[in-house]
Amino acid sequence: MVYSRFLRVASCLVLSSLTLSIHQLSATEQLSETKQSFPYEAVVVAEQVEVRCGPGSRFYVTSYVNQQDKVTVQRHDHGGWFMIAPPNGSISWIDKAHVEKTSDSKGVVKVLSHDGQPARAIVRIGSTVSDEHSYYGRELSNGDEVRILGEEQLSTPRGLVEMYKIVPPSQEFRWIKGEFIVPINQQVQQAQATDPYLIPPQHRESIAKKDAIQKETSEIAHAESSRRSLQFQHLDEIDKAYAAMMKTDPKQWDLDNVASQYESLKTTSDSTVKAVIDQRLEIIGRRREILGHYKSFVQLANQTSKRDAQLVAQQTNYEVTAATTEWSSPSHQVETEQQPSVGGEAVMPRVNGAGIVRAINRAGGPAFAITSPDGRFLAYLELAKPISMQEWIGKEAGIIGKRSFDPNLRADLIRVQKIVAVELIP
Repeated sequence: MVYSRFLRVASCLVLSSLTLSIHQLSATEQLSETKQSFPYEAVVVAEQVEVRCGPGSRFYVTSYVNQQDKVTVQRHDHGGWFMIAPPNGSISWIDKAHVEKTSDSKGVVKVLSHDGQPARAIVRIGSTVSDEHSYYGRELSNGDEVRILGEEQLSTPRGLVEMYKIVPPSQEFRWIKGEFIVPINQQVQQAQATDPYLIPPQHRESIAKKDAIQKETSEIAHAESSRRSLQFQHLDEIDKAYAAMMKTDPKQWDLDNVASQYESLKTTSDSTVKAVIDQRLEIIGRRREILGHYKSFVQLANQTSKRDAQLVAQQTNYEVTAATTEWSSPSHQVETEQQPSVGGEAVMPRVNGAGIVRAINRAGGPAFAITSPDGRFLAYLELAKPISMQEWIGKEAGIIGKRSFDPNLRADLIRVQKIVAVELIP
């Protein structure tokens, strides 16, 4: 009796355990079937996602899908790439010679067999964002129908070929990164959440947002880098023009124009380029000071040399040519000895300079010069005829002779024909 009761309990326990095991196995099989259930519908969770002609970034982009677009997933491939049916708007290409058109938008494949082997017509995977069409995913046989969207000449290894643009045929696929799509079916989501090789669907939207932010940041950085590169190119052009100008005579410098170009570039530049431009403008400021000193020196030197001739002319009535009177009026008065005469008529020689005669020590150059009373250099003296210069050293004198600028001396030089005594009165 006890033994019989024990057998019944044991039988119930075994039966219960067996029933539980069968249920567990059934659930496992269902989960397995769910994991491997293809195709399934999914929705795009990123703003814009690339669709490629193969499972990898080395394959060219065929189109884009946008957030909330739906795709049909056919298979999961390595590297997180999901094989999908071509999204709406996808295109393919087929050699026009292999298609017999049956209507405006339809055609039938017609290919000749070779050596008894059935011929195939290659269908190339097209792109709506580029001219790429090098990969192909299908080969069609005689009698297969195609839907024609248009025709065009495409470049191929065989040269230009007339092609039909067609709707991708069945069993031609595209690929998308799985992290940017989420299954619509909840059971598929749950199955993928337990797959160690997939990113859980509940995390994909946040990953997509993070990826979008990184992409936008990268694009902004790239745009900034490109803009800065253009700014530096413009800056380099201004620098070259400025450097070329610095090699010319200072009287040809146009510093205001260069500064204006720098200021104009500065208004459209970032902080890095602005800092460089500020350095350039600081240098131009110093160049302005140099140019101001140069102009003052030239003006003073020219005014002094012309004034000397005018001062002598006022007191001696000597003739002063236009070449010696294009400067401002004198600031000194000159008293001279009585005007010389020949045969009762006044002699009117050309006076080319007046000042104090100085002996100078210049190797290989003139031995004498004239200076203003306050010691400013006026011109070098070179004897055109024998004249005793020693008796004139330190004295005030009017110089008569040809005056010109000597580039080697970088100063005026008078070839002395005659010296007359003058008195310079401030």
